[in-house]
Amino acid sequence: MSTCTTDAAGAESLRQQVETLLTEQKMVMLDTIARHCGVSELAAARALPGHMRAFAPAAAFDDVWQGLTQWPGATFIMRHGRSVVEIKGRIPGGKHAGGYFNLEHGLPLGGHICSDEVAHICFLSLPFMGLESHSVQFIDAAGAVLFAIYVGRENKALIPEARDGFFALRDAFGKEDI
Repeated sequence: MSTCTTDAAGAESLRQQVETLLTEQKMVMLDTIARHCGVSELAAARALPGHMRAFAPAAAFDDVWQGLTQWPGATFIMRHGRSVVEIKGRIPGGKHAGGYFNLEHGLPLGGHICSDEVAHICFLSLPFMGLESHSVQFIDAAGAVLFAIYVGRENKALIPEARDGFFALRDAFGKEDI
């Protein structure tokens, strides 16, 4: 996988490839764009139109996570190889101890997140299967998504309070680039 293109011509070429994918395919996800273009997921996110992405630094992890706990419903997605694990429900709070961000017990999502591996946080608005979709992507230093949290749905519609929460977090912490 190549790294993010630094010259202007390469960056413009990547933006054009991404724009073509967005108009031609109904089911486009960040990893699909990255694989198709031969770049990292971070580079793919940066090549999206500005209204589709905003970034926060890793230092905002605790504040962003706290905001996620306020959503009434979300989907936590983690990929490993070709497998995709989805956990739906509320996002638990957590605290730092023993080198991990330890999630509180009592909700479907549990475990221990190595938050030190998060280098970038991306607020992503990328339609999926023709449906409005918003997520917070946690990205490592190599530009790979560690995990993502999507605005929850009820009957295929976004939960309004979670959607509003996404935009509140994006407005509070998101920048065009970092």
